[in-house]
Amino acid sequence: MSLPNHGANPHYFVKALGLQLPEQVIDFSENVNPLGVPPIVQVQWNQYIETIQTYPDPYASQLREKLATDFNLSIDQLLIGNGAAELILLIANYFREKRILVVEPTFSEYRDACLTYGCEVVRYEIFSEETWDVNIGKLLEALNEVDAMFLCHPNNPTGTTMEQGTLLRLLQTAKEKGVTVIIDEAFYDFSSEDLSMMSYIEDFQNLVILRSLTKMYSIPALRLGYVVASNANISELKKLQQPWSVNGIAQQVGLDCVNDHQHVIRTRSFIKGERMRVFQILGKLGYEFSPSVVNFYLLKPKGTREDLKPLIIFLIENGVIPRHTYNFLGLEGKYIRLAIKTSEENDFLLDVLERWARR
Repeated sequence: MSLPNHGANPHYFVKALGLQLPEQVIDFSENVNPLGVPPIVQVQWNQYIETIQTYPDPYASQLREKLATDFNLSIDQLLIGNGAAELILLIANYFREKRILVVEPTFSEYRDACLTYGCEVVRYEIFSEETWDVNIGKLLEALNEVDAMFLCHPNNPTGTTMEQGTLLRLLQTAKEKGVTVIIDEAFYDFSSEDLSMMSYIEDFQNLVILRSLTKMYSIPALRLGYVVASNANISELKKLQQPWSVNGIAQQVGLDCVNDHQHVIRTRSFIKGERMRVFQILGKLGYEFSPSVVNFYLLKPKGTREDLKPLIIFLIENGVIPRHTYNFLGLEGKYIRLAIKTSEENDFLLDVLERWARR
């Protein structure tokens, strides 16, 4: 069974399972903002079209300047990319043929990108499915004899986090061992708590932070992300990036999006309230779920250790597209990942899951 490596584009997923896509479906496999794009994007859309007649700024200078100001950084500490996926590939290229540690289960692109560039991938697996906690002692041991590590925080697909003190201990130990730590913060802004390590970027020259603008601002089709690191690291990554990597519309939309702080505040509040409501009902229905702090979570029927393909098929046939976990090492189909959507969409999902639980 060859399934897509990512969520979204449900027709590919359903076709790979040998099923027919229902006429009406809700895609819970994509984890972008259920509140949609910021209002300013809709208002300005006709003006963005003017940018397609000229070549885009190859340095995305306006967007970099805005982000640098927001984070009190130098503009030379930022690189804009065609989505976080491009930046992950650039980082893997930079570390080609090195030994890379990946904390799993996690986003499969880290491993795939590293293997593309001949890296040896060293696996560290989260041990406790009850809490999804990282055994920091064993993780620090795993830093021995590696050149870099990828850590998704908050983690995809679990939605879980590590304590800041633990992260600082990890960064310090990695610094002493000469290990670069790449922290992917693609979903940090969906949490109502401050989970970012951005304020430590000056303290740790071995820290690289990845960010996505497509998730919070619901603009995945535009492909937009950025990386923050030391001037030296950004300079090396920039050498590997193709010219005009980020299109002009994406740059303009991104600039308007990051100026809309109220959209982020509204989203955080909605996600937190809706996640708590959904989790309460799921617990009553007899489901286990990861203690996520963001806009998605892992789910399985309580006590089961079986492949969830029957549940996946049931959901699809009833108009719900879940995210499979066959390509998340350590999960291998024993969970599904679901997004937090609008209240009405979440109610639809809960109704379908209740019917499965009461079969």
